Amino acid sequence: MTSSRSSALVLPVATHQRAAPAEAKPAAKPAPLSYLTLYRATPQDRIALTRQGIPASEAKRIFADLMPSQAAGFAALNLSTATVNKKAKHDENLSPEESERIIGFAKLLGQLEAMIEDSGDPTNFDAKAWMARWLSEPLPAFGGLRPADLVDTMEGQGLVSTALAQIHSGAYA
Repeated sequence: MTSSRSSALVLPVATHQRAAPAEAKPAAKPAPLSYLTLYRATPQDRIALTRQGIPASEAKRIFADLMPSQAAGFAALNLSTATVNKKAKHDENLSPEESERIIGFAKLLGQLEAMIEDSGDPTNFDAKAWMARWLSEPLPAFGGLRPADLVDTMEGQGLVSTALAQIHSGAYA
């Protein structure tokens, strides 16, 4: 991976973790995490991002993009709403364990965006809206569970990723 792509992935450590000198300017807020960049990142880059932790505010943005409500997102990933909201209020990063679930979840939308890009013209396709609907629909492939019911574990996220790949290849039943 090129260094420019890598730098787009690694979010700065939250400013609350270090005291800045009085004359220093406050750190700029990081750009929102790109789902496609996250999906295409190397495992090493995703591991580094996981260990660093993602800002709680970024988790809230991801849930706003992909879930009917932030509460539904917190529940789907087995995260404490109070903890995420408190950390977001104080510009804090989530723990590596919390970050790993969110990064894996966000990577699923990146996978869908890559599928759409590979399949043709994505101009009139709203990947976020499609993913939000698909995550909330019971699927026979999951024994009637919704994909959102599985994303709280890495294994479950793997199953959801496999289902997306099968849809892309035409092998999904």
